[in-house]
Order: sequence, then structure tokens, then C-alpha cells
Amino acid sequence: MNFINDATFPRKEPKAAVKKDRCDGCAICVDVCPQACLQVIVNPKRKNNRIIKVIGELCSGCGACQGVCPKEAIFIPGLSTENLRGYVDKALVMIAEAEESRA
Repeated sequence: MNFINDATFPRKEPKAAVKKDRCDGCAICVDVCPQACLQVIVNPKRKNNRIIKVIGELCSGCGACQGVCPKEAIFIPGLSTENLRGYVDKALVMIAEAEESRA
């Protein structure tokens, strides 16, 4: 079963984007990013606060950051949180089916 393909996943290469007015620099996304493309930096508009910076050339657009952000401050353009949750649900079903077939 192939759950991510050209028909169901955004075609152009997505990159993470940060809603600076929502991000509080909690770094949960940094901890889960498999590409290590996120950094916590000083917020240029609020010197006493932190914010997330995306290193675009390293970002694969996997959506892990979007899935864990409690403030919904980081996102992949073209990938809604609802779509992302659907992909995760399908992946969990695939894993369960694979484990059942091995037993």
C-alpha cells in the first residue's frame, strides 16, 4: 500500500515556514526534525524572546515539525494539519498490518 504519491501529496517541494507571531521558541519542533534544519534564535522583533529559524536547503518538507507544534506556528505550505494527521494514521495502519503479517 502506497499512501503518499503524486496524487495525494503536494507536488512542489514543500519547505517549513514559521508564523513569527505565534512561535514562542519552545523548540519541540527542533527536537523532532529528522533533517536538523531548525534552529532556535533570538527573535529580532523581541530581543528577550526566542523564535525558530528554518534552514531551507536542509528542509525536506516532511511535516514532523508541523505535527508537534503546540502553537501551530510552524507549517508546510500546501500541507494542512488534517492531511498530515491522515498520513500518520495511514502509516500506523501500514505498520500494524506489516506486524500482523510477520506474526
